[in-house]
Amino acid sequence: MSFFQLVRTEMQGSLGRMAFVSAMGGVSTTAIIGSINAGAAAADRGEISLWAAGVFVLALLLFIQTQHYILITTTAEIGAIIHKLRLRLLDYVRRSELLPLETIGRAEIVSAITGDTAILTQASNMLAFAAQGALLIILVISYVAYLSFVAFVLSVIIVGIGAAVFHSKTKQHAIEMRQAAQWENKLYDRLSDVLDGFKEVRLNRARSDALLEHLVEVSRNAANIKIRTQSETFRRMVLLQTSMFALLGAVAFIVPLFSETMTPGTVTKAVTALVFIVGACTGLVQSIPIIAAANTAADRLVQLEQKLSGIASLSDDIPAEPAKAFTKIEMRDVKFHYPGKSADTVFKVGPFNFTLNSGDLVILTGGNGSGKSTFMKLLAGFYRPAEGELLLDGSPVEGDRYEYYRSLITAIFPDFHLFQRLYGIEDPSPAELTEMLTQFKLHEKTRLTHGEFQTTDLSSGQRRRLALIVAQLERRPLLLLDEWAADQDPEFRRKFYFEFLPAMHRAGVTIVAISHDDRYIDEMDVPMRLLRMDEGRFTELSSVETG
Repeated sequence: MSFFQLVRTEMQGSLGRMAFVSAMGGVSTTAIIGSINAGAAAADRGEISLWAAGVFVLALLLFIQTQHYILITTTAEIGAIIHKLRLRLLDYVRRSELLPLETIGRAEIVSAITGDTAILTQASNMLAFAAQGALLIILVISYVAYLSFVAFVLSVIIVGIGAAVFHSKTKQHAIEMRQAAQWENKLYDRLSDVLDGFKEVRLNRARSDALLEHLVEVSRNAANIKIRTQSETFRRMVLLQTSMFALLGAVAFIVPLFSETMTPGTVTKAVTALVFIVGACTGLVQSIPIIAAANTAADRLVQLEQKLSGIASLSDDIPAEPAKAFTKIEMRDVKFHYPGKSADTVFKVGPFNFTLNSGDLVILTGGNGSGKSTFMKLLAGFYRPAEGELLLDGSPVEGDRYEYYRSLITAIFPDFHLFQRLYGIEDPSPAELTEMLTQFKLHEKTRLTHGEFQTTDLSSGQRRRLALIVAQLERRPLLLLDEWAADQDPEFRRKFYFEFLPAMHRAGVTIVAISHDDRYIDEMDVPMRLLRMDEGRFTELSSVETG
């Protein structure tokens, strides 16, 4: 989809009004040209044309009003379009399923929502001026036809050739712009490697050098494509501008030789009118690279919206009120696999046959890569079974029911994000929060003011503790913890196993926790179930009834 098609689709009724105002802008410019020529002709006769002066003043006032309207309205309308589009994309993202969202990739989403929308903003005024410039060219050439048919034919031929030259490379230009955008997405991924993997990069000079070499290659490829497309555009710009000046020269020096109607006065009028075409063509040409980039950006945004709309799962009919409790969650013969290029490269887990009763405390152990985190994502409703079924209180969890199911759960995964504000959570009482911050030794590190933590710039262990506080404030019946204690010092590891877990269990919270701390688990004096995961399957090692 082109930028213009996107604007036409989104603006609806406003587009017709803007087209009319743009047309009036072109008419006013043509009227200015005609009145100036009429005034000049009267001056040659030693007269003053009040009629021409009046038309000039009125046309100038109309020109000022139309330009102000076009600038202000275009900026406002396209700004509103970008705002709506950005919000739609963000809404689709928050409603998407995890696995297809991971397939799309963070780079494409961030690049579209930030970079592509910025390109559309930059191109907004250019689009209006380009449309007005094209209309002005048509009107001025029509005026030239009134003055001289030969000059008109010559103008149409030269302008037509120039337009054809530009159009001949438009499709290739769009392809190369998309290729450049793909390379820039790869560059974003590599920059993420530098920033997210900074410590690893600093520790290994060979890795650092190899990463830089790859960055240079990716950046060079993106730059080369842009340089090639822009150079070609600039060559065509020079050619078109040269043809416009050649048109002026032809009308001034050649057309009078073949047309008896081209008197010196007519030549002056025609050249004066065509000077405006040169300006309009120059502006039109200068806008083409920006509009071409906007076309690519609009196409990428629309494609991303189509992808995201296809994986967004939240129905407007589902109430936002979360579920309050459950009795039993079951997995029956649940299998899951990550999609791969061939059957040999697909990671598979299952079948899982698992029952979780309200009030259970389940500790899940197993080696790295055994499938524990995938199991937790299935249990959290982030991934959906490839085979088998997930049941909540005896009813299958499928379709839009996943949203209701997930409202039972709060979770802390290894790649958790700690929000600075308590989004969707009522502010706790100051006494309760002070007690929790003190319990986790965070009372001197941060505090909550107007629903926002003073800082989340904490150590990894402190961030996990703060995340656990937030999880408790959500007051949901099921808590999933994926190696929460991994970044804790010995003091808080002991507190986690011997104080926090038992206290939350006594409070009635159902807990499933992944852990590698066998020593602490063996010493826990609390009713729990201990499971071990190996190669995508788990076995129950011990079980003590809750109660």
